[in-house]
Amino acid sequence: MKKFYLFTVLFLFAFFANAQIKVQGVPRNDIQGTSSNQLNTTVTTNISFSDIQYWVGSGTNEAAFVVQWNDSKNPDALVWGFRWNGNATGEDMMKAIAKADHRFFTLLYPGTQFGTAIGGMGFDLNGQNSNALYKSGNITYPYYPVNGIVNTAAYDFDDYTAADAADHWGSGWYNSYWSYWVKDPADAAFGYSGVGATSRVLQNGSYDVWNFNAGMESFPISSTLTPVSPYVASTNFANGYFMVNEEWFGHTNGSVNFIDSNGQINYRVYSNANNNQAFGATTQYGTIYGDKFYFISKQAADGGDTQYTPGGRLVVANAQTMQKIAGFNNIGGGDGRSFVGVNENKGYIGASNGIFVFDIANMQVGSLITGTGGGGQYAGQIGNMVRSSKYVFAVKQSAGILVIDPATDTVVSTIPGAFHSIVQAKDGSIWAIQDQKVVNINTTTFVTTPYNIPTTKYLGSWGAWNAGSFTASSKQNVLYWNNSVNSFVSGAQIVKFDVTTKAFNESFVTIPGQTGTYKQIPYGAGLRMNPITDELILNTTESGYGAHYQKNWIHTFDATGALINTKTLNDYYWFPAVAVFPDNTLPTVSNTFPSQVNVNSASVIDLKTIVSDEDNLSSAIVKTIKSNSNPAAVSAVINENDELVLTPIASGNADIKIAFNSNGKVVEKTLTVNSTVSVLATAEVKKIEFSIYPNPVTDILTIKTQEKILNVSVYDTSGKVVNTQLNNGQINVSMLPNGVYILKAVTDKAVYQQKLIKK
Repeated sequence: MKKFYLFTVLFLFAFFANAQIKVQGVPRNDIQGTSSNQLNTTVTTNISFSDIQYWVGSGTNEAAFVVQWNDSKNPDALVWGFRWNGNATGEDMMKAIAKADHRFFTLLYPGTQFGTAIGGMGFDLNGQNSNALYKSGNITYPYYPVNGIVNTAAYDFDDYTAADAADHWGSGWYNSYWSYWVKDPADAAFGYSGVGATSRVLQNGSYDVWNFNAGMESFPISSTLTPVSPYVASTNFANGYFMVNEEWFGHTNGSVNFIDSNGQINYRVYSNANNNQAFGATTQYGTIYGDKFYFISKQAADGGDTQYTPGGRLVVANAQTMQKIAGFNNIGGGDGRSFVGVNENKGYIGASNGIFVFDIANMQVGSLITGTGGGGQYAGQIGNMVRSSKYVFAVKQSAGILVIDPATDTVVSTIPGAFHSIVQAKDGSIWAIQDQKVVNINTTTFVTTPYNIPTTKYLGSWGAWNAGSFTASSKQNVLYWNNSVNSFVSGAQIVKFDVTTKAFNESFVTIPGQTGTYKQIPYGAGLRMNPITDELILNTTESGYGAHYQKNWIHTFDATGALINTKTLNDYYWFPAVAVFPDNTLPTVSNTFPSQVNVNSASVIDLKTIVSDEDNLSSAIVKTIKSNSNPAAVSAVINENDELVLTPIASGNADIKIAFNSNGKVVEKTLTVNSTVSVLATAEVKKIEFSIYPNPVTDILTIKTQEKILNVSVYDTSGKVVNTQLNNGQINVSMLPNGVYILKAVTDKAVYQQKLIKK
């Protein structure tokens, strides 16, 4: 507690000796009203509602709620406030506080003939969020509170202990019990309640005091009562990283924890922000794009979860606040696998039955991308996907790597092979991994170059699909992954591959915890790179079965491979799936990018080197032309080399607006182009006459000019070259999709650029 207050009020307790006691309304012949049970104790203290710091509920009526554990842990006697309108009971007050304050948890037996019996109460004293109970010493299957409550169906309260021995916890019925003291405004002093919390009717100005009689020994009401500071759920998700969890299948739906920059582990931050909502069953993947967090689960809901409301195969949340935006049970008929943002208005959902377009602007699941489906749920499922500046590369089991043009949502190439995962390196190169090879994919021609991993293998992830450990640094031109004994058994090393030198280090890091019978092993994706700090984040669990999976660690290694931090999660079947890092910064355009240029011939500005992003790959930034104020004066296209090509068509000025999209965060720059084209004599105009026909064209396009054509290219609207085949002054465009294109021809006299319409 932040602060201690001394309250003084007259507590006058008087009761006839040897009278029968009722515990929460239940007659107890085993407890007699003697001086040994505090019934004739007098305490002098004073209480002021103005000193209560944490009020739960709303309304004009107010009551105080006090819990005293008598366990020698400080602070002991804690005070909350409760507000309401209408009618409310002591049970209503307790449940409202348990739901609101995630530090307070209870053990209840509802539905008895005397109402709900209060069997146990606890409080997270050390801030570890480990609010769990063991029954009869069974640590394999803990009980976790829902809305602060663990329910039981018997007076078996003595069998429960707290998972965290450092917390406040008291429970019992036969060997210990909670005594209940109440006071209403008309009462001169506190009195022992003969009824339980269900029958206790609150009044404005009431007090309820729960005092634990451990071992049936009585304790006086404490003279020192501590106001509880307000519970504040973590709402700052900028500094730290997330760990997306599969969760315990058959018991809880997926969740996400947040490890902040101070090292504090904040558990189930999405559920805390959304009134105990969760994701779907077996949440395997998460990614941030723009200001949204996309969580992908294999199934829509875990039927065994009675604690959290399921959210579906796809859940979209605000990445800054974790507030839910949308949830989808159906993502095209299959189970969830992955997600990649394509542009600020569109993403792709990877599923067990193909890739589906997702409308980010309108939050709608769209249609299947032709050519991405087929192969069966466990033979043709989609794996990881990466967005380069021009294409989306998606792994499809058995088929290989699908290369998709995001401008048209079409598969333009398939790279065959048995691949596990894919990443983009710092230099922009694309790399995929197989059992014992890393494979470079040319981003323009899609030609592959394999490099054999000398001795170890990559840990496969298709069987029970996960995102895999293949990861890339955004600060160094290197790749990392976890090794394996074979495709199903993990090894104990992190492998490093230098993209520039093509050198392997197969023992870069040894995974901690490799002594003893049960060893630490990676789980889920297992490994990811922090884009800001360039640190490796490794999550591990304990080998073996059953309760071993409750043991989970998160290790941090620096760029040299040195272990710099280890976090131990609270014991639970989290089954951590993948680490995800916040995206806090916008792309930055260099001051070298001009605001104005003069062109009198085709000019090129290299866009690759003028934009960067602190927490994302600069090489993956997507550049597009958003608008051209005067296309009659200047043609502007971005080619496959991320070059802005400006071609003067007529004299005049044009404002060219260029968008730079880095992982969904967009900045725009406007370039003013002053086009100067010489006025030619009539005879000279005829001499260099250039035209194309027919336009619009269906199949064969003819170019008419008296000049010698050196080369010709047809660009789509994204600046990608789609045709360069000139035959006797003609181009066959019949294979192109219908739409608008730019034809660029270079002759021995000039450069020409004209709009072309394919129909």
